[in-house]
Amino acid sequence: MDSLRHYAGGIVACLCYVAYACAVQPLYQRPRPSVSVEMQVVLPRFVQVILAAGDRYLAANLAGFRTLVASTANMEPENFRIQALVQMDVAWFNPAHEDNYYLATALLPWNGQVGATQTILEAATRSRPFDWLPPFHYGFNLLHFLKQPAEGAEWARLASERSTDEMQALQLQQMAANWVAKGEDLGLAVRMHRAMADQTRHKAFAAFLEKRATRLENLLVLEKAVDTYRQRVGTFPVSLQQLLKENVLADLPIDPFGEGYGLDSNGRPTVIGRGGRVRGKE
Repeated sequence: MDSLRHYAGGIVACLCYVAYACAVQPLYQRPRPSVSVEMQVVLPRFVQVILAAGDRYLAANLAGFRTLVASTANMEPENFRIQALVQMDVAWFNPAHEDNYYLATALLPWNGQVGATQTILEAATRSRPFDWLPPFHYGFNLLHFLKQPAEGAEWARLASERSTDEMQALQLQQMAANWVAKGEDLGLAVRMHRAMADQTRHKAFAAFLEKRATRLENLLVLEKAVDTYRQRVGTFPVSLQQLLKENVLADLPIDPFGEGYGLDSNGRPTVIGRGGRVRGKE
């Protein structure tokens, strides 16, 4: 009798599983509900905690699930604004929520919600000191969306310090160096390159950063010389040789990478490649 009950229980469990599978499959095939239903309102945080029986982490998971199931294919800007608010709530309940910052990074800044994304990533950076991705994405958003390359480079440096992979850390340091060179403040770029050169454990990379610092320093010298020439003559020079003729400079600086310097179409100093191609400040 006991063995019969044992087998009967197993049979019932199998039948329940089959019934569950048969019921779930059609649900996956049904179209998802309208986004206006999923992302129409934002509940106050205290209400969300009450609905989660006082558990803020459960409240974070419930709100996070809401963002995961929302269809973004036809979202309007207002829906993305609401999604951003919901995801900021998740970050407030549980700043270490991994899915939340991943989803925010992938969706929000590309749909006009950069500020919300930065709030979420900053919270993740503080609460996940072992994770290099939040500061990296924060820095990228500063560079790409907010046009603040020097500030973005600082966050890329923080990401490199958190990376446990030596090669990855080097690549992040290289990226930080590239980002800061895109900025308008060449003096800051020089200082940051030299600071990174002092901090890195790799002599070859330190030497490379020092060369980059010297190149940027030379460009800074040329920038000041061009400004002096313009004040003296009234126009931009058409070539660097004019800086010598007007005694603005005694000698032209030598590029540490063996290329050279010239002027772009606006009369500003730039790096000229070996083939005569304008390379900019990188």
